[in-house]
Amino acid sequence: MKIEKLWGGRFEELPSKEMVEFLSGRDVRGIPPCDERLIRYDLWGDRAHILMLCRQGILSKQDGKRILKGLKEIEKLHQEGRFRLDASKEDVHSNIESYLIERVGIESGGKVHTGRSRNDQIVLDMRLYLRDQVLEFVEGLIFLIMAVLQKAEEHRSTVMPGYTHHQHAVPTTFGHLLLSFAEALERDARRFTHWFALFNKNPLGAAAGDARRFTHWFDLFNKNPLGAAAGYGTSFHLDRQLTSKLMGFDGPTENVTDPITQRWEPEAELAYDAAMMMDHLSTMAQTLILLSTREFNMVRLNDRHCTGSSIMPQKRNPCS
Repeated sequence: MKIEKLWGGRFEELPSKEMVEFLSGRDVRGIPPCDERLIRYDLWGDRAHILMLCRQGILSKQDGKRILKGLKEIEKLHQEGRFRLDASKEDVHSNIESYLIERVGIESGGKVHTGRSRNDQIVLDMRLYLRDQVLEFVEGLIFLIMAVLQKAEEHRSTVMPGYTHHQHAVPTTFGHLLLSFAEALERDARRFTHWFALFNKNPLGAAAGDARRFTHWFDLFNKNPLGAAAGYGTSFHLDRQLTSKLMGFDGPTENVTDPITQRWEPEAELAYDAAMMMDHLSTMAQTLILLSTREFNMVRLNDRHCTGSSIMPQKRNPCS
C-alpha cells in the first residue's frame, strides 16, 4: 500500500519513529531548559545527602523524614510535569530547597543544605546526568556493533572493489568493509566506559583523576564530588563513602579542591569521546550513502530508513 506523505509517492513503508524524531524532532520540539534535565539527579543527590546526615547524627530522623517526604512530593510533581523552575530562584538547587522550606518549614527544610555548597551540588548533578548519557551511548553502540557484525558475517564473501581516492584499488568484501566500522565503534564504546573510571567519584567532599578514555570516561569520572562543598570541604563529619554507595559511584574523589576547580573536565572529556564517535558514525554513513547512489548501486536501504522529495517523486534519500 502506498504511503500518504508529502514526499511519499513511491514509498511502501513509513520511516521509523526513531528516524523521524532524529531528523525533525528539534525543529518541532524545543530543547528543555538545562536545569530541568537535572531535577531528578538533584533529588537523587538530596536523598543520599539527607540519609547520610541522619546516619551521622548531624540531622535528626524527624527532620530527615520531613525532608524526604517533601522530596517525594517534588518528584511526583516533576513526573507529572507540574514542578516548574522559577528563574528568580536562579537554579534547580534553590528551587528545590525553596519548595522544601515552603512545605515543611525553615526549621526542617532549611537543613537540606547542611554541609554542602551549590558548587559540589552542580558537579554532582552533572556527573550523574553525564553518567546516564554515557550508559545510553554505550548501549546504543553495542546494539549497533552487533548489527554491523551480523551483516558483516552475512556478506563475508560478497566481493566488491576496495577504493582509494574513489578509484578502484583492490578486491575486497563488503563484510570486510563493515568490520572496519565495527572496530572503530568498539573503540568508542571503550572510551565511554573509561570515562567512568575517571569521574565516577563523589564530589561531595573531593578529586578527579587523569587516566585512560568512554569505559575510559567511567574510569576517570565515576567518582563522587559531594562533600567538596565550595572546594575546601566542610567541618561537618560527612560519610562520603555512604553517599557514593547510594548514588552508584565507585567512591569519593580523593581531593576536595580538584572536582570544583576542574568542574568542566568530565564534560570536555565526554565531548571529545562523543566527537570521535560521531566521526566514526559519519564515516560509516557517508560510505553507505555513496554506495547507495545510482553510480555505485551496491547498497539499498529499506524504505523505513529513507525519505523522499516533495517536488521530485523519483527521489529516495538515505537520510537515516
